[in-house]
Amino acid sequence: MKVAIIGAGIAGLACAHELERLGITCILFERKNMIGTIQPNIGSFFNMEDRPIKDPINYFRHIYGISLSPVQRMTTIIMHSPKYKAVVKGNHGYFVLRSKDMNSLDNQLARDVKSKINFNSDPDFKELSREYDYVVVATGNSSILEKLTEWRTTVTTWIKGATVLGNFEPHTAELWFNTDYARSGYGYLMPFDKSRASLVLITTYTQHGELDDLWQLFLHNEGLNYEIVETYEFDLNTGIAKEHKIDNLYFVGNAAGFIDPLLGLGAFHALESGIFAARSIATGKDYEKMVKVITDKLNVLSDYRDKLDKFKNSDYDRMVKILGMPVIRHVIYDTNIDVIKYAHPIIRFFK
Repeated sequence: MKVAIIGAGIAGLACAHELERLGITCILFERKNMIGTIQPNIGSFFNMEDRPIKDPINYFRHIYGISLSPVQRMTTIIMHSPKYKAVVKGNHGYFVLRSKDMNSLDNQLARDVKSKINFNSDPDFKELSREYDYVVVATGNSSILEKLTEWRTTVTTWIKGATVLGNFEPHTAELWFNTDYARSGYGYLMPFDKSRASLVLITTYTQHGELDDLWQLFLHNEGLNYEIVETYEFDLNTGIAKEHKIDNLYFVGNAAGFIDPLLGLGAFHALESGIFAARSIATGKDYEKMVKVITDKLNVLSDYRDKLDKFKNSDYDRMVKILGMPVIRHVIYDTNIDVIKYAHPIIRFFK
């Protein structure tokens, strides 16, 4: 059996790892000259979105044999709206490193993969599909899939981020909600360590020409006068596809649209969809049925996104105030209740 994977990000590497566990050698094609993202940044596994799974790091280790080391546990979340601030402590998940550093999530996976990786290679998926029995598309964006199947865009965003220097609490994430600069997106700060952090602004339904002004407004309004080491920016559109396997092509991770349209998280679904593709290739199981657990959650989150798109700053004030209430805090953060799932009927009712 000949299997090719386009993209050696975490989705493609997870697929290769699982194929090897099932006795199948593959070949990976990576357009960059190295593993990992060019700009270093901090991502996260956010427990509230991954429920009923209690611990995603243990989950991937025990269920799929993938051992990953996070940067830190996330034990505190500080949320800001224009008028309110809420501090929530608990077991919120993990910070993970995304970069070309050897300790990044990407390179941790790559060290456990024995299949050949062809760097500086960006092959045409149509040509590969004729040469190989199966081709896994893990390119990191959904542009190919959007041309091949029915696609519904859920949110469009521009993202600007920076590595900043300062004095940070390594276990704390900070979030800012304000329509003046983020529209229905948000800003966040997540630490690499005590002296470095990722500062990111996610703006929805924005033109690229507006991004710098919104970034400056974000820094000014929130008093974020950190020393900036480097910046980066890119656009990211999320959506839901009708199909994720077309002929002998499998789409995984961001290439399949498996990005949360609410907060923009994608690492968990990237890893799991890569594993599902490998198991489908090896066993013949229906890939669409396997990824239904992902698409069902994305459909739920898209309803939340529809609601959030209508928020005003006064709505964010109410949201942060409510999320800071002791009883609400306990239910949402201190239990393993799938709040997103069970609150969904209420969201749909008010839609």
